[in-house]
Formats: sequence, structure tokens, C-alpha cells
Amino acid sequence: MRCAGSSARASPSPSTRCWGRAPERRRGRAYGVSQNVPGFRAGVGRATITPPLTVPHAGWGAQTHLYADGIETDLWATALVVAGGGEMAVIVDLDLVAVSPEDAQAVRSAVARALRIAPEQVRVQETHNHAGPPPSTWAWMEEGTDALKRYYGQLPDLAAGAARMALGDLRPARAGAGSGESRVAVNRREAAPGGRVVTGTNPGGVIDPHLLVVRIDARDGSPLAAIIGYTMHPTTMGPTNRRVSADWPGHLKRTVEGLTGAICLFAQGATGNVGPGPDGYTDDPRVIRRLGALIGCEAARVYFGLQLPPRAYRHERVWESGAPLGKWTGVPIDEAEPVVRVLTRPLRLPLRPQPALAEADAQAEAARRRRQDLVDRRAPAAEVEAATFAAKRAAMTRERARSFGGRSELPVELHLLQIGHAVLAGIPCEPFAEIGLAVKARSPFRHTWFGGYTGGWLGYIPVPEEYPRGGYEVETSPFAPEAAGRVVEGTVAALQELHEMPASPGRR
Repeated sequence: MRCAGSSARASPSPSTRCWGRAPERRRGRAYGVSQNVPGFRAGVGRATITPPLTVPHAGWGAQTHLYADGIETDLWATALVVAGGGEMAVIVDLDLVAVSPEDAQAVRSAVARALRIAPEQVRVQETHNHAGPPPSTWAWMEEGTDALKRYYGQLPDLAAGAARMALGDLRPARAGAGSGESRVAVNRREAAPGGRVVTGTNPGGVIDPHLLVVRIDARDGSPLAAIIGYTMHPTTMGPTNRRVSADWPGHLKRTVEGLTGAICLFAQGATGNVGPGPDGYTDDPRVIRRLGALIGCEAARVYFGLQLPPRAYRHERVWESGAPLGKWTGVPIDEAEPVVRVLTRPLRLPLRPQPALAEADAQAEAARRRRQDLVDRRAPAAEVEAATFAAKRAAMTRERARSFGGRSELPVELHLLQIGHAVLAGIPCEPFAEIGLAVKARSPFRHTWFGGYTGGWLGYIPVPEEYPRGGYEVETSPFAPEAAGRVVEGTVAALQELHEMPASPGRR
């Protein structure tokens, strides 16, 4: 892995960073830069976090390979620093499937130390890409765990390096937000023959077609950053894919960056029950390039429709030419500087009973040994595939027993980040699309994004009516059916609280 500058323009060298003496630490303040600079500012940085091919790949239950044999696209850690209204915040966007809460906290702490800000001012988000390394808690194969842990051990420093680049890039800026729509996504809770619910294609099911665009320009009008939100699983590259890839979100970013010149970050939505439909589970990179371009072009359309600053047009004069020409002039509209505000709140989510840890551990170990024995004996691929799936399921059950056993509820952090008229809300879970739709419908903000994969990953949150149907998302969820309602009510209450907060230096 290596640290790299922004791809769309030259980034300042980290060696040019200069901080004054750190003042007394106070919550909600930025300590690495002066708080006396008025107005909204932003900066971006990027690190390449593509794993070596000696790190285990993907982690599909149906895959028969352990390591990738090539790289389709690099994976990135992209950092966006925003400051305004006396507060600074950082988004760290990772092209990864998920990180454990512990690994997310390590990234958060490293970035906070590097920028001398409070940890809650750091939003760590994952695109949920399934074609990179699996999480460090991956434990259903014997080989490769040490390499995987080393990979995640380097991630905090790389993310902090990207954040320092972003801080060095900090400049006066403008921000605006808009919405588009893309119906590429498909509900994935398919009723297969016989009534079994599988993770496939359900064209009549619920999706969230909303696409959010936050555009950030430097004050001189040059492109700086774009945050794109969309709701669809990056499960296009499937079990037979043997190349490291950022899946369609990686090509979305490359499409947006190529069209706009802005560095692109991607915020995944409430995509627990939404996927790419019949385009999923392939090993053909042309599919992810097409999906990334389809969604990216819609994002670019919205991006270019946003004027920074906004303008009001009025008739100026009639200009006599071959025809009389009506000449209009755009006049910038004065708007308040975008404010930056962060709010975190715990959501106490109810849990389901879990199996005894000793029993789950014994079953997981037996499944792991069986799979390894088949691999060592060079058994037919179909047998290895079935054993891999069984080992993964057993390991997931053991992890749930270890993490949630003996508990009736779990405190989960809700993270809210406001940039001007837009708010990003995220939790470290995998919520169903209905949850995101409900939150956005009741938000007091002009532009609201709600998604999972923020600050780690703890499991699926289905809606109550899906529990009787079963299926993968329900069967592997640690949460009780009442969790979805608590997420909606808690998030809406926090959004209202944030909306009513005054923006002032040193808040909180």
C-alpha cells in the first residue's frame, strides 16, 4: 500500500503541513488550524490502499480461491476535511467491504490525532465493496489471517496521511447540494421456487432511487470535491472474480472525477436489501464499468446543475444583431456561509438470543477443519465451495455469539455530519432501504442522506415484516425486529436536535 495524492490535481506535499502549538483541547473544535479564519473551507487528500496479492481476497462463501491474481482497480482511502462555523470535521471514505468497529475506531483515532480534533469529528465510511480484502475478523479459513491483520494494522496511518493531505489542501470554498434519481438498483430479496428467500433479484421490491450530490468548489470556482450518495450493494463482482476491484463505486468515482475534475467520495445508503439485480455476482469488469458510468453520469448531471454561488437571472438589454437578442445577466445570490456541525448519539438496539459460545465455537472449528482438509486433499471445486460456505456461516454464528450473546440490547453510534444544507447520517450496520426512506421523509433538512457502514459493521437491520420470510439478511442479523423502528425514531430525533442547534464557535 502506498500514499498517493489526489488524482485530479496536484496535492500539497505532507511536508508543507505546519501547525501551531496545540491549544487546550475542547470538544468540537479544530486544533490544527486557526479558528479565527472566517467562512467555509475544504480540502481533500487520498491514499492508495490496494492490498498486496498475499492478502486474502473477497471472502465470498462460494469462492474457491483464497488470493486474488490481479488488480482491476486500485482501492482508495479518500479524506475530505471541511470547516465552517467554528467547527471542523473529516470524512474518511474507504473502498472496503466493512471494517470491524475496532478497526474503524483505530482509523478514527489516528485521523483525530493527526488533525488534533476530537474523534467524533471523524466520519469513517465504507463503500461496502465486496471485491477487496475481507474484514480483519474474517475467520473461516486457516491461511492468510496474519497478512490480513497486518493490512488492517497499516490502515490507520494511511488514512491519517490522506487526512493530513486534506488539511494541507484546506482553502476557502463553497458548497451546495442537489438530488437526482437512478433506478439501476434492484431489490434483492427474491422468492425462489419453493418459497425460499434468496439474495438475488426481486424487481417488484422496495428500492431507494434517490441520489445525493454535495458539490464543493474552491472560492476561485475550481472543482474541489463531490460527495455522492446512492443505495445499492457493490456485489457485482462475485465469487468467481479473482481480481482486486473497487466494484461499481470505484467506477462511479472515476466517472465523476473524469467529468467534473472534483475528487469524489461515495456514501453508501441503506442497502441491506438492495443490489445490482441480474448484473450481480459476475467476474466481468465491463459490468461494473457500465454501472459506475450510469450512476456517475446521473451524479455529474446533478453536479453541473448546481451553481456555486447560486444566481438569479434578469433581463439586461436588447442587443441588436442580425436578430434582436435578449441579453440576460446572472447575479450571484448572497447566501450564508455553509456551516459544519457534528452530532453523535447512541441508539440502543434490541438483540435476539444467540447460541452458546462454546457450542458455536466447536461447530465453527469443525467446519473450518473440514474445509481445510478438502483444500489440502485437492478435493473437487464443488466440495470446496460447499465447505467454504458452511465454514463462513459457522464462523459468522460464532462471531455473533461472541459479540452479542447474553445481551438484550446494544448501543450503536449514530453519526450526523452537516455540511451546509446537507446532512449525512450513518450507523455501523446494514439497514434495509425502507429505513432510509422513512428517515429521509421525516428529516427537517433540505438534503438528507442515511446509510450504513459508518464507523464499522455490526450486521443487518431488516424491517419487521421481513423476519417471518427468513433469508440470509434475517438469519444472520443479531437484531430483533423492533430495531428498525428504533433506528428511524432515534435518527429523526437526532436530526431535529441538530437542526435546532445554533452554529457557533466552540459549540458542544
